[in-house]
Amino acid sequence: MYFIPLLYFAGLTYFFWQKNKTFDVATYMSLLYTITSLCSVLMIMGGYLNTQGGGVLVDGYEPDLGVIPTFLYCALITVTILPFSFIRPEKLESISNVHRYLLYAFTFFILLQGAIMFYLVGGSISDLLHGDFKFLKDAHYAGAISPADAKMLTMPIPVQLMFMSSFMTLLGIPLFFYYSCVEKRSLWLTVSLLAISISPILKGILMADRTEIIHYALMFLFSLVFFQKFITRKVRNFFLLISLPVLAVGITYVVAVSTSRFENEEEGAGGSMLEYAGQSYVNFCYFYDNHNRELYYAEREFPIISYFVFKNQYADTKEERTAKEGFFIGVFASHIGSWMLDLGVMGAVLISILFALLCCLVIGRYNRTTFDVADVLMLFALGDVPTFGIFYYRYYSIATAFVYVAAIVLYVCSRFIIVWKKDEPQETECA
Repeated sequence: MYFIPLLYFAGLTYFFWQKNKTFDVATYMSLLYTITSLCSVLMIMGGYLNTQGGGVLVDGYEPDLGVIPTFLYCALITVTILPFSFIRPEKLESISNVHRYLLYAFTFFILLQGAIMFYLVGGSISDLLHGDFKFLKDAHYAGAISPADAKMLTMPIPVQLMFMSSFMTLLGIPLFFYYSCVEKRSLWLTVSLLAISISPILKGILMADRTEIIHYALMFLFSLVFFQKFITRKVRNFFLLISLPVLAVGITYVVAVSTSRFENEEEGAGGSMLEYAGQSYVNFCYFYDNHNRELYYAEREFPIISYFVFKNQYADTKEERTAKEGFFIGVFASHIGSWMLDLGVMGAVLISILFALLCCLVIGRYNRTTFDVADVLMLFALGDVPTFGIFYYRYYSIATAFVYVAAIVLYVCSRFIIVWKKDEPQETECA
């Protein structure tokens, strides 16, 4: 049974590639699930199933992977990917900019957020990188406050709020591609955007976290695929120049953290990394078979409403829910698994369909040849769900939810606010 997701997503990847004759966004997403499904197969065949390593909830070599959860896993993930197959990057002719000054204002805001992040985190990075990563991670799980958070609490309230919402700097990735490849702005702006977009990674390093650097890489590749037709030779050469040292540093960091955390585990760092990458399908099936179907929670799906109306977040209820479920819920089970655990099977089906309809609303039509940059930011925020969904639902907290809040505000402004005469739409043809 555990071969089915691998065969299915490999076939789906080939179908998308053949259908559009190009490596588009849907092909990229499907390929990610093919890779994680392959890791699941290798993990199971290698016997790397335990509760102490990378987070798999099943003991033993032969987990119970049923037909129904396997079908749901493949089908619902496909539903969330399918709308992105309507985007044909090679067909794009232009990306307009309805509100140039509003976009400049937002760009300046996230640049300021990035500067605050670098100031608060920068002084601690060198010390942290010489420390014990396992100790740092254990301290974070125990509730220890990071040096950057401690320094942040001494700053004025506006600075604290900007620091806490700094996950929005992730939108610097598509803005970097837009300004460098479409509008061809100066290096000071484009390189600054690229630099501040790594702010979530810096925050993650404070807790010896690998997730943020993997998340960043996945979404950078998402933007690279989307903007592929607009990438000029100059930008391509810039990527080649910086890619090797950045990849070397990133891989070194991930390996160092993994080795520090899992070197004493029975399966070693290699087996634990395999478990890390391949556990979503196994955990999804475990959730389907073992979770309490009378429990419903929506803190993860509606974090802002939950916090301001009901005064709690996913992090506040995780321990309570773990006790009621009888197993630790904070493991990877894909975005579909997160929804199913929170809202049940029918809830996961419903939210998957609603998500797909929202994506279709933003994309508009098949083979669309022009987008506004606000559309692109909205697609980036939506695309984050199935792309990082190889692990879990990304927007589970107020901090992460600010990404889609900012994208929605810009998207609505581009659609429904009257454009001033001097702020005429700017449209740039591809090179």
